[in-house]
Amino acid sequence: MKINKSVSSMAFKGRGLFWGVFAAGILIFPGSFEPLRFTLGLMLVLAGQLLRFWAAGFIPKYRTEVIGAPVLVTWGPYKWVRNPLYAGNAVMGLGWSLMVSWGWVGAFVVAFLLLYSLIVIPAEEDFLSEKFGDSYAEYKRMVPPLFPWPRGGFPAPSPEEKPFDPKRAREEEIYSIRVNIVVTIVIIIRLFFL
Repeated sequence: MKINKSVSSMAFKGRGLFWGVFAAGILIFPGSFEPLRFTLGLMLVLAGQLLRFWAAGFIPKYRTEVIGAPVLVTWGPYKWVRNPLYAGNAVMGLGWSLMVSWGWVGAFVVAFLLLYSLIVIPAEEDFLSEKFGDSYAEYKRMVPPLFPWPRGGFPAPSPEEKPFDPKRAREEEIYSIRVNIVVTIVIIIRLFFL
């Protein structure tokens, strides 16, 4: 399915607003506290953030309003999934949803799939296909978009491969970490104090 470029551009620019809408929704439509569900959800939130941090340490600056990529990164978490930052978002969102209620899990999954899987990721893949051609086609054939299976193998080592850069990860992920903390606090306040 081909997405209109202006729609995909707008969705890409606003992809971070998704989490603000999610937090606002929790304030308006609260869930309920259940200790096991809350604890599992919190563990998923932390796991998702760790995945994002790992991914951010391997790529150049990615917090932009336009789709871009100076190099095709196929190492680190990118050899497992093509979109580890979005996979981390999915895990964090599932964690927040689980912290609140099972109904929120369903709503989150539908919203995430609509925004990311049908609009944002296809737009990025169109860009990467145009820029990297056969290299990206081969990478896409082997590596799944969000979850590590099923897969067609692992990409060959790249001559452009760089090691994990913790400084870059911190610089790039500070915004995500702040959003993660704010949304988690909103959930805790809503569940326990309002």
